[in-house]
Amino acid sequence: MRTIIILILILICSCLLSSGFAQQPDSLKLLNTEFITDQIENIASTTDLSIDYSDLVDEYLYYSKNPISINTNDRNILLELRLLNENQLNELEAYINSFGNIQSKFELATISGFDRQSVERLMPFISFSEQKHIAEKIKFKDIFKYGHHQFILRYSQIAEPSKAYSMPNDSAVFHPGTIYLGSPQKYYIRYGFDFNKRIKLGFTWEKDAGEIIFKNGLNDSILSIIGDKTGILNDFASFHLLISDIGPVKKAVVGDYHLEFGQGLTLWSGLSFGKSSEATQIKKFGRGIRANTSVNENRFMRGAAITLGFGGFEISGFYSKNNIDGNLLTIDSLENTGLTSVIETGNHRTINEFVDKDVMSIQSYGANISYRFKQFSVGLTAVQTNLDAPFLEAREIYKKFYFKGNSLTNFGLDFNYNFKKIKLFGEISSTNSMALAGIFGANLFFGDRFLMTLLYRNFSKEYFSFYNNPFREGSAGRNEKGYYFGIKVLLASKVSLNAYADFYNFPWIKYGVSSPSKGAEYLLQMNYAPSQNVNMYFRMKFDNKQENYRGDYDFITQVVFAEKKSFRFNISYSIFDFLILKNRIETVIYEKAGNSEHGYLLYQDVLYRPANFPLSVSFRYALFSTDGWDSRIYAYENDVLYAFSVPAYYDKGQRVYLMFKLDAFRNVDLWFRIGRTIFRDKTTIGSGADEIISNHKTEIKIQAKIRL
Repeated sequence: MRTIIILILILICSCLLSSGFAQQPDSLKLLNTEFITDQIENIASTTDLSIDYSDLVDEYLYYSKNPISINTNDRNILLELRLLNENQLNELEAYINSFGNIQSKFELATISGFDRQSVERLMPFISFSEQKHIAEKIKFKDIFKYGHHQFILRYSQIAEPSKAYSMPNDSAVFHPGTIYLGSPQKYYIRYGFDFNKRIKLGFTWEKDAGEIIFKNGLNDSILSIIGDKTGILNDFASFHLLISDIGPVKKAVVGDYHLEFGQGLTLWSGLSFGKSSEATQIKKFGRGIRANTSVNENRFMRGAAITLGFGGFEISGFYSKNNIDGNLLTIDSLENTGLTSVIETGNHRTINEFVDKDVMSIQSYGANISYRFKQFSVGLTAVQTNLDAPFLEAREIYKKFYFKGNSLTNFGLDFNYNFKKIKLFGEISSTNSMALAGIFGANLFFGDRFLMTLLYRNFSKEYFSFYNNPFREGSAGRNEKGYYFGIKVLLASKVSLNAYADFYNFPWIKYGVSSPSKGAEYLLQMNYAPSQNVNMYFRMKFDNKQENYRGDYDFITQVVFAEKKSFRFNISYSIFDFLILKNRIETVIYEKAGNSEHGYLLYQDVLYRPANFPLSVSFRYALFSTDGWDSRIYAYENDVLYAFSVPAYYDKGQRVYLMFKLDAFRNVDLWFRIGRTIFRDKTTIGSGADEIISNHKTEIKIQAKIRL
């Protein structure tokens, strides 16, 4: 590792001497935007999966380099990106109609409904130009003449060896679940081509740590077990070609893609924002067809889709056929098989994981028809999903109402209606077995200083969709009822208050809770921006829900309330234009059945980003102490472009990371990142195959971006 660091430092010094000191815009500055990182932290805290959040941030990255003109109709995109609310958009349009184009952020801050923080959040993505976006006829010769190519190459690795690499892969036959067949290195390659966002071509390939690239290194015994599960290039590859705004074709895609319609109840295949400190920003704005740019291996469509526009009507059709991982079970003497569960980790490191790879083919097709007229819009969605192996009836009682069979039909109706200061939205969905689910909400604007969001959801225990992602508390859009109340109050030009309360219940038992259960979640956050260079907030969050508990002397499992309280203070300030400092202190108290855990996290961030120097630096030093896993704390970390780090801080120790970004040449950017977690009272980290015999864990990443 020391050799790698020395080589990187030599490369940085040589590039500094050869570069022209003209730093390109750094997308890392974008990803420090608090409302984005807050959402990523929330998603990370609800799953143990390693998630690629590229699909969530791609649009923000694009518009940070190609700002949206706030003086044209393109400003409607800001609503889809959650950078504006509906009232702000209306006030903005009314101001421009009355007084003409906006010339600066200072003028923007004087418009009703805008405060300093909302303006500063907009600034990386907007311009004040008057140039309108006109979809001109595409000339073939201009596509490659004016299009932009981008290549990203990444290497990463955990420096300390884990138990899974302690024996050669030939011995994996005798240890099919604990010996990794591949090397500990992780590789990532991404190519993208963009022509004015009207023609986009992309390819992504990734090999996770422990996975193989070529099957040549496997012996015949292993190959006989995993069969044809190995391809030319393992592990994951994705491709897409997307065209937009060509005649009546609004969008068309071939390859891997996502679909987003309505409020995500019937069809929403990708990731989606949920509850956050932006308490009134829970309404979804479906963008229809979107290219898949992430390496999440099971939640995307593979095939083709098209959207046609005729006046106020848009008609979308799609077809997808993809293979997904799962657990198969032989169900009769003829060796017919059925599926017991879907595996979403995307890992294919061991023989057992290879056996579960691509075990089921899932075919989906359907359509969406939407109509928009002035302040009203409505959409109809139909999805047919067929499997080549049926889902079997589960033995676990909490899965009694889970989907069974190999064919499912979903129908959905969504709507939006704007009436002055009231914005109504919702969606109702059904399966072919008449299992119903509904979500209904309203955004209420009382003047320009007080905003309220109300939402009711009711998902029956029998409802199921393979591709949905509605607003919810549970891990799936079924077996849940709830009421959500959120407010945002602009107390002064420098002070705002966000708060929400979410009350929910699960009518049927679920994993980890052996009876119908309920819970509530509350959040209150005070934001203060005394100047352009200083932002701070204080947050209180309370989560109280029922869970199983069985004490040392209990014969029967009880259902008790588990309460988690967290308190956070966060401040970001610029001493100089090129130097940003961030501090956070967060404490957690977790209580369950008379037992309690306490924890805290304290960190210092230093971000050095000079305007006329090709090197930027990000640094964090963190101290943490928690009594256990239940009192863990998540915190977003700056990472290389299109990589994401949201570690869970738990037990006792310290963590540090250092990242360099170098604009080495005019069209070449380089990153080097190293992070280490050191535990105070541990001699091992992790468990099973991932166990490391050490008290520290070190991650190394090296990345290059080439633009043509």
